[in-house]
Amino acid sequence: MYLLYLDESGSTNTEYFVVGGLAIHEQDAWSLAQRLDQYSHRLPGALAGTEIHADHIRQGRGRWRNVPKSARLEIIQGLADLLVDFRGTENSAVLFGAALHKASFTRVDPYERAYEDFFARCNGYLARLANEGDRHRCVAIADKSRLESTLQTLMAGWRATGASTGAAIGPMSSYAEVPVFVDSKASRLIQAADFVANSIYRAYATGDATLYDQLLPLFDADDGVVHGMVHLNRGHRTCSCSPCASRRRPPRTEGAG
Repeated sequence: MYLLYLDESGSTNTEYFVVGGLAIHEQDAWSLAQRLDQYSHRLPGALAGTEIHADHIRQGRGRWRNVPKSARLEIIQGLADLLVDFRGTENSAVLFGAALHKASFTRVDPYERAYEDFFARCNGYLARLANEGDRHRCVAIADKSRLESTLQTLMAGWRATGASTGAAIGPMSSYAEVPVFVDSKASRLIQAADFVANSIYRAYATGDATLYDQLLPLFDADDGVVHGMVHLNRGHRTCSCSPCASRRRPPRTEGAG
């Protein structure tokens, strides 16, 4: 069984909307959560044990207001290092994301489209594992969202019949249940998903790809194609970002160097 933790970044007023997160084998979820919790408890003073919220840390909001920017950026970098270095007994965490340029999708609901493609990424990963004889189901666990009831209804349809707004996918049969929603304060792995989503958002919405580039090797990829990350935009045929460019490369052949 895999657990897919996810969160979103962006709002109704932003150019981009992002869904991002990580899938981890059930045997490794506790270990990664413990490492994140230990990291949080090593933070100085009153910050010890606090919720890890990427945008609040970066922007110096709330209890981070009096923490110097250099210290906040160091904390964020430490989180990226933790995810990159983590090795579970079954597998490392596998990242997934969908960055949607809203102006490119005026005829469909952009939030539904982003979530649909995000869930399709992980479904495709698990289908590929199944084809290799490693069969798993997945449960998606998300932060509390205004879209909670909508996504649960949509997932019921996606599991049965597949896409409804253009993603080239079949039924999302890898999901054992509709998404479960929890308070991010109670889940270190939801906080990790928030970190992933925020790193993707900053790369596409602000041009700051520092953390995203570091995390990129963790996104699901096969045969040179970054399947785990998609940049949904009308200019994808000429976009130079790694996921878009990888889909334009010819597949490798047997014996190729």
